[in-house]
Amino acid sequence: MSPERARIASAAGLALVAFALGALTGQATTAGRPSVASLTFIDGIPLSHADTPAGALTAADNDLAIGSQSVEQNPPLFARLVAEAYAPSARKPTLAQAATLRRADPTDMGNYRAGGSAVAVIAARRLNRYTRAQATVTSWLGGFVWGPSLTPRQSWNLVQTTLQYEHGRWLVTSSQALATPAPVPSIVYVDGNNNQTNAFDRRLAGMTAPFYSAG
Repeated sequence: MSPERARIASAAGLALVAFALGALTGQATTAGRPSVASLTFIDGIPLSHADTPAGALTAADNDLAIGSQSVEQNPPLFARLVAEAYAPSARKPTLAQAATLRRADPTDMGNYRAGGSAVAVIAARRLNRYTRAQATVTSWLGGFVWGPSLTPRQSWNLVQTTLQYEHGRWLVTSSQALATPAPVPSIVYVDGNNNQTNAFDRRLAGMTAPFYSAG
């Protein structure tokens, strides 16, 4: 492995560790600064109680990452997430859509039964709207899937999550991938520089990275 490939692999490993820590500590950023949001766990599901911009971002980060990672790989966990972190009006249609997705994707479902794995990472997000009752967040979501008979692959989407503050916590009312093409991370060297396109920058304008760790 070349030194450059080793560096990239190491950075990727740290990103996955950071994601795991974020689910446990519930920290988020507003204007680039860390702010701790109050979290409790019910049946393994983190619930964000702070009616603040940071609290809304924390809820969106956790709910989207856990939901994306578990919808096919761990249906019981996904069902618990929907029961605890989704608004009552969204629970039944969300579970129905998840069941339809699993039936339509025998390749990935077979991969998980054979011991395959998936991980979801929130690379960045933007708080589009916040009031004391509602919030809308756009997230840059990465998904990674691999298995014993499946070539490793990744997918990237921009996802919009709408939340409402109810019964002392943030609940998801809707979450959907946007039709807008999402940036796909890549390292391109041009005259020794790591350049990204203007289109990439426009898609991520105003986003900040989740702040993971207790540091």
